[in-house]
Amino acid sequence: MFEAEGDTARLAAGMLGTSEQNVAFTGNATDALNLLGNSIQWRRGDRILITDLEFSSNVVCWLRLREQGVKVEVIKSSHGIVELEQFTSRLSSSTRLVSVSQVSYKTGTQFPYLRELSREVHRAGALFVVDATQALGRVPVSVDGVDFLVASSYKWLLGVHGLGLVYCDPALLAELKPGAAGWYSITDAFAPDRFEEFTLRRGAARFIGGMPNFPSLYVMRESLDLLTQMGVERIDTYLKPLVRKLREGIASLGLRVLTPSEEAYASGIVSFSHDASEELGQALRDQGVIVWTGDGRVRASVHLYNDEADVETLLSCLENVQKLVGSLN
Repeated sequence: MFEAEGDTARLAAGMLGTSEQNVAFTGNATDALNLLGNSIQWRRGDRILITDLEFSSNVVCWLRLREQGVKVEVIKSSHGIVELEQFTSRLSSSTRLVSVSQVSYKTGTQFPYLRELSREVHRAGALFVVDATQALGRVPVSVDGVDFLVASSYKWLLGVHGLGLVYCDPALLAELKPGAAGWYSITDAFAPDRFEEFTLRRGAARFIGGMPNFPSLYVMRESLDLLTQMGVERIDTYLKPLVRKLREGIASLGLRVLTPSEEAYASGIVSFSHDASEELGQALRDQGVIVWTGDGRVRASVHLYNDEADVETLLSCLENVQKLVGSLN
């Protein structure tokens, strides 16, 4: 393991509360989810549970398994929320895997019961997978009870594209047959018997087939160091009032807020639906406010570089663009 990779793995492991041996890096989070799917010996009739709050990366990787006889069941949310009972009531002996984002990309809903859900999932004999892309670096993330976790290097981790962080529980590694392998995933690429056999590296590193993206690793090493020094819990606590102010302000404008109002479901994201989301997003960008649009909604994200003035600017600009995009209702 190269120095930059080792340093970054140690910082990521510290943030997750695990050993660096359980952490590795792939090209992106989507690659990691597909690697997991390719590494499981599926049985016809196996079921996978997801929700309608998932980004496509955590959908397509499972849908493609239908040709192997795997069934994908989508749990529908209500007002941005999926209750714990909606998962537990669907768990059965045929459930093989449950995959959920700790924070939804669409609504900003944070699932506050991941530990309880993991216990029920394991009681049913299934695997518990978490996509922490919209959470890690912004809200506390724990791998307690998680079998497999992925996150992208950009977004809250303050990195750039080109890297996916992977956590794999040691007990799961014994059950998996890696769906991809290369010189970087084995112990000795130049062993005398390398044309006959190979030995996989210990821990999550066996998922890395080739040379990792070092520019992205260097960036992530620095950003993880910064986030660790500041403390993710401190960041989350400091920004909670700003997120609340933003949600309440957007609601006061008559917008259809997608983010649940309950504090337990809050994260760093506030979203609202709009029939002209793309036009509204462009109008905001023209005024210097950057949001993410698409999927029939507008999403605002509040991180450590934001303050109350930023929230007030966004709310003020939303009022100003009403004439440009029509009614906000």
